[in-house]
Amino acid sequence: MPAKFEVYKDAAGKFRFRLRAGNNEIVATGEAYEQHAGCIKGIKSVQKNCSSEIEDLTTENKAIPNPKYQVLSDEKGKFRFRLKASNGEIIAQSESYETKDGCMNGIEAVKKSCSAEIEDQTITQEPNQQATKTQPLTAAPAAEMKMSLPIEAPEKTVFVGNKKPMDYVLAIITGLSASNAKEITLKARGQAITTAVDATEITRNRFLRDLKISKIVIGTEEMPPREGETRARMVSTIEIVLTKG
Repeated sequence: MPAKFEVYKDAAGKFRFRLRAGNNEIVATGEAYEQHAGCIKGIKSVQKNCSSEIEDLTTENKAIPNPKYQVLSDEKGKFRFRLKASNGEIIAQSESYETKDGCMNGIEAVKKSCSAEIEDQTITQEPNQQATKTQPLTAAPAAEMKMSLPIEAPEKTVFVGNKKPMDYVLAIITGLSASNAKEITLKARGQAITTAVDATEITRNRFLRDLKISKIVIGTEEMPPREGETRARMVSTIEIVLTKG
């Protein structure tokens, strides 16, 4: 399974995120945030700084400037790492590892997950609600459709990734049905841009004929280099704002 950032609420009702690697193990977690937007900002900061160098505090190696990973040992002799942003703020940290090699492997897992998608688990779902994997275009009426991926609140934003266009069609319809919402935004980058456009056109032509495209914003975003690369890469982005009526 692909790596992903999960947004969730803790027992105190605050927003947190955790990074699951491809093996489903949690390799890093963020702090508690009062606001959803702050939590998303924290994830973006991790993605921006995830290729930073490593400062090993368990040896006498020379200190390096932020942003950076810091490897440290606790009072029980176990190893942990934390990721600091340019301002010195800790934006993510790990659980404890028995060995330093395990800790270093955790850092490498974070570095390989710079472009991981965000899964928002803070949206309340109906009991027994099932995610729809595939569905014909002539499927049930819009009112009966259920969302197959989370939508960010309160802005009503759908982050388009590597799923099929129909999954995002269902997310658009469900998002607009909630509380009589009038507007929803699709955000995509790279190869997912085509999926966002397809989902928009399917929704407008097959299900919500009064849905209009009120704004399209295109741009580029700097992404950290992939493993083995030395330079940051630029990725195309798009935002499609859809309005009912």
